[in-house]
Amino acid sequence: MFAEHDMVRLRRTLFEQVCYILNAGCGYSGRDMKAAHKGLGTTRADLNALVEHLQQAMREGHVSFAAQNRLLAKLAPMDRAVTER
Repeated sequence: MFAEHDMVRLRRTLFEQVCYILNAGCGYSGRDMKAAHKGLGTTRADLNALVEHLQQAMREGHVSFAAQNRLLAKLAPMDRAVTER
């Protein structure tokens, strides 16, 4: 899915976005979620897979379960902007 994307930019903007969402003093230079995902055909299953990967990364990083839930709760409202079907 990301084969034709600039992975350096994707990583940077993803980091920025999470930092911004958590009010950690970062700005976000990326596009809004609807524009960024338009035409990609992103499904609920794709979004669920992303959440699973994110949870695994947080577990490996020893992020507390409560902190994981707080982040996921902040990300959840984006699902309608990123899924198309």
